[in-house]
Amino acid sequence: MDYTEAHAMQTASGINSHNANGNGNANRGRDKTPSQRLTRNTILLITLILLVLATGLVVLYVELNRPRAEMPSNKDIYFGKNYDHDTFSNIGNGHLVIDREQWGAANTTQALIIPLKRPIPYVLITHIRDTWPCVNIYQCTLRMRSNQDFAIAKKGLPDIQSNFYVSDEGNIYEGRGWDWANTYANHSLAVTFMGDYGRYKPSAKQMEGFQFLLAHAVANRSLEVDYKLVAQNQTKTTKSPGAYLYQEIRKWPHFYGCGMDGAPACGIELGMKPESWDAKQ
Repeated sequence: MDYTEAHAMQTASGINSHNANGNGNANRGRDKTPSQRLTRNTILLITLILLVLATGLVVLYVELNRPRAEMPSNKDIYFGKNYDHDTFSNIGNGHLVIDREQWGAANTTQALIIPLKRPIPYVLITHIRDTWPCVNIYQCTLRMRSNQDFAIAKKGLPDIQSNFYVSDEGNIYEGRGWDWANTYANHSLAVTFMGDYGRYKPSAKQMEGFQFLLAHAVANRSLEVDYKLVAQNQTKTTKSPGAYLYQEIRKWPHFYGCGMDGAPACGIELGMKPESWDAKQ
């Protein structure tokens, strides 16, 4: 074997060795890639599972600690005004009492108004003519402020006219309240339905809210147990409280048929004169 052949053999051997080593390195590189991918996929899968579990635990915690709304019950009646400031009192079955401060009443001179003696023998029902029923607290608070402004600025009265107002949604808005006589009669609790009930029918919620108000009044001895319920059109010539509302209250046990169809005038047993039902105070 001469030098040329020996050199060729060495060269071939080196190439083969290099190829072998190169292929080995390449194979080792390819062996690592699937392993690395597997590790990354495993980490991503575990992370995703942990995120899902964490989200589920958060949702479960929120659901378990969220306040549950109680179903309304006619038996569950809350009386009185021992409630926190900036909240509405509930007189039963979700019917709220919105007091003067909450609907934005203007300050008035109470010395100009006659105190209301209790227990009260009469409940007088009126309505607001030529207007649609207000259906939420926003609309009704605006209506209350407008009614008060009209009573003071246009009628020259010291305050809004009625003791309480009932909205279409069945909430009660405090007018002159329990302590001061209304503008109609000193021996009555005047309750005004907020709408024209010659054109509109009172809602079921509205009628129920009114009944809860009366139940509250009797329970707290603000109304006599055998109080008499009358409509304004029984005490004077007027269309108030509207035909639809009048038809409803005529069905109630405390309805008193005075001043109609030849019956004695309302309040005559108390020494009240017909003009007493339009005192304008």
